Amino acid sequence: MKQKWTGKIVGALLGFLFTRGLLGVVFGLIIGHIFDVGKDRSMKKAWGGILGFMFAGPLGAIAGVYFGHALDTMSSEVNHRSVFQINFISILSYIIKVDGRIEKEEVNTVLKTFAQLGYQREEMERLGKTLVFALGQDIDLKQTCEAFKKVASYEERFMLLRVVYFVVMADGVFHAKEKEAIRQIVEYLEIRDYDFKSLQAEFVCVDDDHYALLGLKRGATKVEIKKAYRKLALTHHPDRVGHLGEEYVKIATEKFQKINEAYDKALKEL
Repeated sequence: MKQKWTGKIVGALLGFLFTRGLLGVVFGLIIGHIFDVGKDRSMKKAWGGILGFMFAGPLGAIAGVYFGHALDTMSSEVNHRSVFQINFISILSYIIKVDGRIEKEEVNTVLKTFAQLGYQREEMERLGKTLVFALGQDIDLKQTCEAFKKVASYEERFMLLRVVYFVVMADGVFHAKEKEAIRQIVEYLEIRDYDFKSLQAEFVCVDDDHYALLGLKRGATKVEIKKAYRKLALTHHPDRVGHLGEEYVKIATEKFQKINEAYDKALKEL
């Protein structure tokens, strides 16, 4: 296949002229590549707009590390998955150092957790390198969450929260500042209260956890149980995050199974 370079060259030159720096060249190349390989004009505009809107400042630097030198395969990388993962790593890095310190042991625990989430070796290496770099950046949590909210579906926002929550809880210790950061993420991403309660029930031992997974309390009626189930099942169906990749489908599938099990158990107790 004949390689196209016009968009890359123009993008790199414009990026340098506007920023007078390497980061501008990198993002000029990325956006130029979209125009070189893209067949759908509307998709070109969409991804160009998302990159320009979101990846400025520290987030832009983190995105540059994430993409690395993979510009020649960027047609398969500049998508919902890459936008999701750059924001995931950025928000995760904020939480890791929320207490003002970066503990090597905590970082190692996070890297091990990536394997548990099902990431392949190559992806783990990319995420690991991006995380190490992100830890040195000054992340504005509110700005990052609100920018992501504007380009992500509700299901993507909840998945980001769920993966961050899973990683934070991996060491079995939930510090006060981590709790506050999670609370802020819930607020900034506009996560529904019943979804957050259901998420918490997965990681915290509570009485009647099958009711908690449905966002209910013991004594709920059959109508209430069915209504809660329908809302959760619709939001957390694996098909809703299929475009993010198989790791996220697996995570959503596990959640969906827990919801179904909780629903069956609650109905049997009526």
